[in-house]
Parts: sequence; C-alpha cells; structure tokens
Amino acid sequence: MPFIEGPNLKEHLTRVRQASISDTLQIAVDVLEALEYAHGKGFVHRDVKPENIMLTSRGAVLLDFGIARAILQAGMDRITRSGFAVGTSTYMSPEQVQGNIDIDERSDFYSLGCVLFECLAGRPPYTAQREELVLRMHLEAAAPDVRQFRSETPDALGLVIAKALKNQPTDRWQSAHEMREALSVTTGSGD
Repeated sequence: MPFIEGPNLKEHLTRVRQASISDTLQIAVDVLEALEYAHGKGFVHRDVKPENIMLTSRGAVLLDFGIARAILQAGMDRITRSGFAVGTSTYMSPEQVQGNIDIDERSDFYSLGCVLFECLAGRPPYTAQREELVLRMHLEAAAPDVRQFRSETPDALGLVIAKALKNQPTDRWQSAHEMREALSVTTGSGD
C-alpha cells in the first residue's frame, strides 16, 4: 500500500476556510474519476467527506472504502434493515438517512455535492446544533444555492452542485462521467 503525503481536505478547509474555485474544480474531477472507477467495480463509497479526501502534489485522492467493504462483506440486508444509517450525517444522502437498502452511486454524488458546497461556501449545505435536525434537512429541505455564500462561483459550477444535491436520486447526476462532463463546461476542457 502506498504512503500518501498531504493534508486531508478537512484539514485544508480548517486552515483556509474556503477553497479556491480552481482547487474545488480539480478536487471534483479527481474524486469523480475515483468514484467512476469504484462504481465500475461495483463499490458505492457511502462516506465521501473531506476527511476521506487527501490533497497530494498529484491531486486529490479518495480514501477509506471501509463502509463499502463492510456492507459488501456483511450483507446489505443485515446492516440497513436494522435501521442503522451508514455514513457521516453532514454528507449523508437522503436515502442513507432513511436507511434504504438500494443505495447506488447517486448517493456518492450527493455526498460529493455536499463536499464541493463546503469547499466553496466555507460551510456544509445544512448546519444545525442537533444532528437529527441536519438529517431531517437532508430529507426535506431544498439545498441552498452555493452562490448565496460565494457569489463568484461560476453559474455552471453552482448548477452542477445544485443537481448533485437534489433530494431524489433520479433528479441527480446518473454517472460520474456525466457529472464530470458537466464540470468540463466550467473548466473549459473536455475528456
């Protein structure tokens, strides 16, 4: 296993509060490439969050597929039917909050949307003192527009994040490739 040197994204955001727009775009592309590979192998990460993204000299690296592996090994029915929601509440998709058994890659896009929102806004899309209120917001509230917190956010990037944060999986990005293509409009490059 290689040693990865660099801070995680949480440490970086603690230091700078908001990531630059160009860094946010690069993080998004790098994480989407990792998710595309993982999804192609049948893994849904289920815990995309700043602590699981390392920033290296070669780009962002997505770490800790522990929850995905645990679910695969234990059997999804045993973990989710018990009513045990798996993930980190700040970045948890509505279907994870509900403990659904049919979590797919669109859940990872929701979590990545929360991460990208935090990179730009300096705070997650949903905040409250009590965790159960944050979980309820994931289920019931429309996500705020990141441009309200960071006006210089390009419209195309704001729209990519807004679509990732839709409550219904059918309204979100359907693949990592699709989401990455939409980001290429913002970066001015294609695949």
